[in-house]
Amino acid sequence: MERELKFLLASPHLPALPHGYVAGAAQPTLHVLDEYLDYRGQILGAGWRLRRRRSDGEAVRYTLKSERNPGASGPLSERIEIERTPGAQEELPGEISAMLTRAGVNMPQLLSHLQSYLTLRQERQPIALSHGAEEIALLSVDTVRASGSATEEECRWSELEIEFLDTVSSETRNRAASELAEWLATQAGVTPAGQSKAARAAELLSIPL
Repeated sequence: MERELKFLLASPHLPALPHGYVAGAAQPTLHVLDEYLDYRGQILGAGWRLRRRRSDGEAVRYTLKSERNPGASGPLSERIEIERTPGAQEELPGEISAMLTRAGVNMPQLLSHLQSYLTLRQERQPIALSHGAEEIALLSVDTVRASGSATEEECRWSELEIEFLDTVSSETRNRAASELAEWLATQAGVTPAGQSKAARAAELLSIPL
């Protein structure tokens, strides 16, 4: 399960954090290429999004994400996430293929025609976030450029993501999410984001999802 807070930024800089929350040293900037894949909306129609990611020094990874939890509101997003690197003889990681098959997707047809409909290029500045002595999340400031396969248009924006670690207790996570969301919503140049990057890009580029 992916649990994260998302905020739009007027400029690609880390805003001030509330008392008790400490950002670690900035890690090297990552250059990330994300391609969202489908064929005739089969994956989207089944309630999922499929992403292929290439980033500095890492193997290609495929990520299958569910739609945002309908009960979620504001900047907090909770989604089922399966992220895997394919085996040597796999077109898609087996666990992802199995999940899409269970969702009713025609996998032989999909694999024969899988294509990109949306591309995101990101410069990502990752930073560890701690509360007290406990590391609770990975914070990142992302500069995003998005383009679609059917248009020459491009859109850009900056975003702050705070993804909570799986090792953090639900009580700690919920308290931190509430405190951070309340604080950041009052900071100049920071706006709660209720969409994923893919959904925002599709809206700005008028790509039907």
